[in-house]
Amino acid sequence: MKKFSFVLLILILVFGVVGCTSNTPQTGPEKQEDQGAQAGYPTKAIQLIVPYAAGDNSDLSARTMADRVGSILSQPMVVVNKPGGGGSIGAAEVAKSAPDGHLILNGSYGLITAKPYMEEVGFSYESFKPIAQFTEIPLALAVGKNAPFRTLPEFVDYAKANPGKVRVSVPGAGTIQHITMLGFCKDLGIDMKVMPYEGGGPALTAVLSKDVDAIFVGAGVLVGQYTSGDIKVIGATSPERLDIMPDVPTFTEQGHDLLAGVWFGAFAPKDTPDEVIKTLEKTFKEIYDMPEVQEQWKKLNLQPSFLNSEEFSERVKQDAEKTYNILKELGKAK
Repeated sequence: MKKFSFVLLILILVFGVVGCTSNTPQTGPEKQEDQGAQAGYPTKAIQLIVPYAAGDNSDLSARTMADRVGSILSQPMVVVNKPGGGGSIGAAEVAKSAPDGHLILNGSYGLITAKPYMEEVGFSYESFKPIAQFTEIPLALAVGKNAPFRTLPEFVDYAKANPGKVRVSVPGAGTIQHITMLGFCKDLGIDMKVMPYEGGGPALTAVLSKDVDAIFVGAGVLVGQYTSGDIKVIGATSPERLDIMPDVPTFTEQGHDLLAGVWFGAFAPKDTPDEVIKTLEKTFKEIYDMPEVQEQWKKLNLQPSFLNSEEFSERVKQDAEKTYNILKELGKAK
């Protein structure tokens, strides 16, 4: 079995690290004034920025939640797609926005905890206050239906025999897909071109149009084309085979100890009042617990996985610190 130097990163992504903190309650006029100022929240529609193209896993996860907010709060939540810069344009806009809870971000592992260490993006994980985690998803590697390789071993052998020739699309620079594939190549001594696109949808279009040879992305993005036969999925990063792709072997089955998944969740600017965060957290938890929401996510191959603000904050911090160490080892940290 081939052991990967980035297994520790994958483990914390799959299991997370949940911690507890203790805060001394604030009392007095300042606290009362802050509560009063937030009593009318929200006062207008809440914009949930998805920093990738429509149809990406981030987009699908966000819409399932946002579509139901208006039935609980006094204002609707509107999903706004703002792709660009591998997600950094939309994220930076939220980080620099007024901390009043009316502009929030649907963020993911790579965008929040990895990308800021790889390039100048105008924000770090500390620029945000985590609200809640919603879902996680396993990843999968797929190739075009006419590719010269039909299995993972054939893919690896071809890449080794043709240095620099194989092109793999991933949904954004600094995403877990990007980092994991870079690590996979490094550990096996493979020279492949790992090419970031602006989300899962564009990355999928690239392999369908033969601009790239393969795609490494959230498994949910591949379901339609997998079913139609337009692509061949050759490996999943889940511990066991996926229900929606039962004939697809895992990486582990094929000799590679690779477990990976990406989380999605909501973030607000760092100075957003705790009362606003709690209002959003409570609303998201109420929606998360709806059976139809759980069912919808499962149909999209999104694994429901809720963490409240405190738990999610600790996970983000742990992921960011460990991701930096991995990127430094790979020579990808700025």
